[in-house]
Amino acid sequence: MTNFKDEAYYKSIDKRTKEYKQWVDFKQAQINKELKGVGDVIDKITEATGIKKVVKEFFGEDCGCDKRRDLINDKLPFGSKAVNCLDEEDYFYLKSFFSRTRDRIDGKNQQRIIGIYNFVFGKNETTPSGCVNCSHKGFIKNVNKLHTYFTESQDLVNELNNKDGL
Repeated sequence: MTNFKDEAYYKSIDKRTKEYKQWVDFKQAQINKELKGVGDVIDKITEATGIKKVVKEFFGEDCGCDKRRDLINDKLPFGSKAVNCLDEEDYFYLKSFFSRTRDRIDGKNQQRIIGIYNFVFGKNETTPSGCVNCSHKGFIKNVNKLHTYFTESQDLVNELNNKDGL
């Protein structure tokens, strides 16, 4: 079924019908097909704001935008489920935090790490409390996921800087 009616029609029909479910599946497939990662989001934003058109006029059709989009999609796909980018303060905090080896993380740093994790991944995790053995594994898993995201982001920044000669 590829001939769909307008959106208002589907909002008014019974959500349990086969027709409605096919329409929802089609819309979701279009979204998934279009946006593979953060690079696609940036591409859509630059296109909507007119930045992409100006860049193409200034640098020509082969301005490198498509290569950068694909690079960012490879490094930050939606599979990583990051919903927000690090701000500069959090980036430098994590850079310092992950550059040191440690056996223990004090309560203040636990709260900061979980706060950054919640922001980046759109979660609502809490810091470990009470029995360390009960909550330690979940906290370490979150720290590792944040470290992976940070490392990929740092690699991406370095790669883009090297390509642009900065």
